Amino acid sequence: RRRLLLLLLLPALPVPRLQLLLRLRVQPPPPRAPPPPLPLRLFPGLRRRNPHSFTFLLSSLSTHLDADRAGGPASSSLGSHVHALAVKAGAAGDLYVRNALTHFYGVCGDVGAMRRVFDELPRMRDVVTWNAVLAGYVRAGMARVARALFDEMPVRDEVSWSTVVGGYVKEGELDVALAVFRDMVEKGVRVNEAAVVTALSAAAQLGLLEHGRFVHQVVHQEGMPISVNVGAAMVDMYAKCGCVALAREVFDGMPRRDVFAWNAMICGLAAHGLGQDAVELFELFLGEGLSPTNITFVGVLNACSRFGLVAEGRRYFELMAEKYCVEPEMEHYGCMVDLLGRAGLVQEAIELIEGMPIAPDPVLWGTVLSACKKHGLVDLGVKVGNKLIELEPAHDGNYVLLASIYAKAKKWDEVREVRKLMSSRGTSKSAGWSLMEAQGNVHKFLVGDMDHKDSVQIYNMLDMINRRLADAGYVPDVSSVLHDIGDEEKVHAIKVHSERLAIAYGFIVTEVGNPIRIVKNLQVCGDCHEFSKMVTKVFNREIIVRDGSRFHHMKEGKCSCLDYW
Repeated sequence: RRRLLLLLLLPALPVPRLQLLLRLRVQPPPPRAPPPPLPLRLFPGLRRRNPHSFTFLLSSLSTHLDADRAGGPASSSLGSHVHALAVKAGAAGDLYVRNALTHFYGVCGDVGAMRRVFDELPRMRDVVTWNAVLAGYVRAGMARVARALFDEMPVRDEVSWSTVVGGYVKEGELDVALAVFRDMVEKGVRVNEAAVVTALSAAAQLGLLEHGRFVHQVVHQEGMPISVNVGAAMVDMYAKCGCVALAREVFDGMPRRDVFAWNAMICGLAAHGLGQDAVELFELFLGEGLSPTNITFVGVLNACSRFGLVAEGRRYFELMAEKYCVEPEMEHYGCMVDLLGRAGLVQEAIELIEGMPIAPDPVLWGTVLSACKKHGLVDLGVKVGNKLIELEPAHDGNYVLLASIYAKAKKWDEVREVRKLMSSRGTSKSAGWSLMEAQGNVHKFLVGDMDHKDSVQIYNMLDMINRRLADAGYVPDVSSVLHDIGDEEKVHAIKVHSERLAIAYGFIVTEVGNPIRIVKNLQVCGDCHEFSKMVTKVFNREIIVRDGSRFHHMKEGKCSCLDYW
């Protein structure tokens, strides 16, 4: 009706008035500030205020801020206002009000105010007070301060322990988090769901099966039900620790599954190279009437990439936005570029990047560069490599990939130039390492490592393995060595790669019949991949390697990746 009235008035208005009206009409109204939470709007109308009033108000505000991730100075100022009202009403000395205030300031990230409330009345504290401060420090990324406070606590409960475990996981100190969880169990503290899920996450990120199994055993002993959260975390842990069959067993046995459990299983199958299984599970997921998320599509597109399912990958990528209203993000484009690059469709991958509606991440160009190396596209690789170095001059992987392309083409002068450029910019190659879990301890190996307490035994074992493999016809492939040196020196350089030392140690400490499990931070090199496959054939041992890209299950001279990596 307003628009109709405006149109009727237009002919009668002078031109200047008309222009002013139209200008005012098209300008958008100023954005309105979001209304305050309902409890805060109702609170002024509360005539009689007691400690319970302030406790419920602060708890409600904390929940509101936590849900909206809306902490900060403005929120802290709001807390100060409520705090002042509590003092005026004579309620600030109440234990429950103080606990609610401590928690509120922690949610806001104002650790100074949180600590002042905590320190004001030392006798007015209980375990909830201490836990609120612990949680506040963890939220602020101050895990070590939280641990110091934890050590001072006169009484601790399962919330105290799980908060510290979560703090260490948040800060990336995963081995410390698992040690705290184990200490919690040994001291007879009943574990809660938060501690279990966090510990499973730590074991999954490290890829350490024994630690993950310990957590699962605790769940079983405590009689804890496999809830949706615990089940999803357990599926993720087993998949990332190399036991995809156990992950599937847990998944199939879950009484109820949410999208997170499905995502963990689909992504786990993809990481293990079981592309067809992942696609079938995805179709089953759709058949259940569930709605896929962006993570679900990352899993299924990654599965297509690992298994070379180009047509299926293209179809799922198109269906994302068209049918399921999931707009492609950088991770989805990364999966598609990887899929096309592995299949040799490098030019199509470049066209996809150049046609993206969002600015491409340098990682996408790095994926193209890897494809150029794989398919021997030297000229294109040089072009992409130089572009990448301009985009990320401090990233060592770009220089290494470009140098490896030159090395593969035996252009040693160019290799030296790349290394010289790398050195002049203060960039050095990331050190490769391999982890191995044995007898409750984690052993770390670097290339040419001599620091292990059993180094003499390890190198003697490695010499024996090398002799047996040579007798069986194994010949090292030295093309990955980025130095213009003699083949004999290159062979020696490859022989002491970190995963080979880990395999030799596995022969010493792992019982025959059990797989040797290794976690690497970088992608396994071509020769170490062949070496490991040959070891499984000659010695009839199973080797499982989780590298920076995927899992390799090696047995009887074959790998689950089918050499498509």
